[in-house]
Amino acid sequence: MLFGKKTEKQTREKYRESKRFIVNPGMGFYRPYLFRLEEDVDENYLASAIVKEEKLCLIEIDLSAYRDRDFNREGICHLEQIMDFFHENKKDVMLRFAYDFEGYAMDKEPASLKQIFSHMQQVKETLAPYKKDILLFQGLFIGSWGEMNLSRYATDLSVLSLYDEFRTVFGKEVYLALRKASYINLVENSRGYDPYLTLFDDAIYGSDTDMGTFSSGRKNEELDMVVGRYCCPVGGSLAYGDESILDDMDKYHLSYLNSQYDRNALEDLDKKGLLASLCIRLGYRFLITNVRISCNGKHNYLHLEILNIGSGICPYPLTLEVLFNDKVFRNRFNGTDIMPTKAEELVVDLGKDISGLKDSELLLYRSYDKEPIYFANRGLERKKSIFFKELFDE
Repeated sequence: MLFGKKTEKQTREKYRESKRFIVNPGMGFYRPYLFRLEEDVDENYLASAIVKEEKLCLIEIDLSAYRDRDFNREGICHLEQIMDFFHENKKDVMLRFAYDFEGYAMDKEPASLKQIFSHMQQVKETLAPYKKDILLFQGLFIGSWGEMNLSRYATDLSVLSLYDEFRTVFGKEVYLALRKASYINLVENSRGYDPYLTLFDDAIYGSDTDMGTFSSGRKNEELDMVVGRYCCPVGGSLAYGDESILDDMDKYHLSYLNSQYDRNALEDLDKKGLLASLCIRLGYRFLITNVRISCNGKHNYLHLEILNIGSGICPYPLTLEVLFNDKVFRNRFNGTDIMPTKAEELVVDLGKDISGLKDSELLLYRSYDKEPIYFANRGLERKKSIFFKELFDE
């Protein structure tokens, strides 16, 4: 063996899981930031309010001032300023556009779907430079608090029209989260399966149906349907600190949770000794479980086995990179390939000469911007790059 024989005990020690919460892109706890599109953006306040430890943010945009007209240049500039602020602070964002955040959607929404369609088109053009910052959209621009309720457009025909327009404007490969499982059923029964359609549940344990997320209780076929959304980010807000969350988060494949919606719910979990477990399992969590070198003919190959011990998926294209002898060797793959509770072996062709490999480096990062993906192994949870000697024993 390249770096000496490892005992079973050494192997267990080398690949032991850390107990630390790891902040990786597109997952974890988030908090909402509400903006009225007609108002100036207070960047000084934002700078003081933004939380470094939360990689993910929910941006809520109140469009009510434009219910009967297209955005003017001032509104467009405000949206650009908002997106630019979060981009500069390297935040991944979820977007929720709506005309009411106070419970009066019937009074504040446009008089026709045509105006909403026009706003979608304007939003698309403004968001284009920030496309890669956007994890997903929540809702279809309707309902109080953007939750697709208390709206004149919360009808089957209107929801389908809004969905069709959304896909026409933003494309088919954009994550779209809907507030109710019944809306997902409606869309897919009418339009076919959509692999980028998912759920946001803003009242987990708020009632037997999660305050309308499910039609007739959480233990029915709708929950089974949500379980199948393993290739999409799923998340929302806890309304009660139920002990079932540790089991249910795996069923949901939870990727994100609101850190502010109900502090009592999180405090209840903390008192029960469950909050730490929730934190470290929320989202994807990659653990290196085995590393080996093989030789086939004149080529050497690195085999890196990664187990996803989190509840969620990684929604990004990833790159595994090996640097040694002034050369770069890569394996590019989709983060969704490493499913929750599943292991994936990644292979990198290292070529003919592997002399000096022991002192080389290994990196895992988001392909399009090299944002690091941290591993959950003890001692590696804060390292952007890993030396090979940290993975092999003498």
